[in-house]
Amino acid sequence: MVRKAATKRTTFRHGNLPDALMKAAIRRIEEHGGASITLRDLAQDTGVNHRAIYRHFPDKEALLADVAERIWRDFIQHLRKAVANEAPGEPMLVAAGLAVFTFGRKNKNIFLFATGAYPSLGVRFPRLEAAIMEALQIFVVGFAGTGIAPNLVVARAGVYIAAMQGLTAQYLHGRLRVAPDQANAWMRDTCSLLIKGLA
Repeated sequence: MVRKAATKRTTFRHGNLPDALMKAAIRRIEEHGGASITLRDLAQDTGVNHRAIYRHFPDKEALLADVAERIWRDFIQHLRKAVANEAPGEPMLVAAGLAVFTFGRKNKNIFLFATGAYPSLGVRFPRLEAAIMEALQIFVVGFAGTGIAPNLVVARAGVYIAAMQGLTAQYLHGRLRVAPDQANAWMRDTCSLLIKGLA
């Protein structure tokens, strides 16, 4: 009697295991930061043996790259909402820059995780790279509306989003001391200054 080849399971007793693992990872990152993640802890969180994780992810890095992609997709939605009613140019760029800051303030550990080591892994994880480039494209549209030479738009957008991420990270680490009730106004002013220097 010929036995049928075993099919790869995508579900487990609580539902979809890859999705559950990513949700568990995000919860742990929110509470303790990205460095706190272990596969054994995630297995315990989802009620499976840690070896079950390897049916879906070759290693922890691959799992966390998918987590980072999911976070960037959420961030993109936050950006799109922030710039929805703004014209390309300075208004759109200020709104987008402030959106980076507000996302970081609301999701400190998530922001630091997703904008830290994981963007550099985009070459190995194409879906993550695609999400990062999709976010960058919002800033590209903003700079295209400033009237600068087309060949400068992408580079200026990259510098601007990197500056926003860096400023936000420094604020979250407590190195930029701005009163919480003045922080958004400070970031708006900072965005305007950067745009004037880049456009």
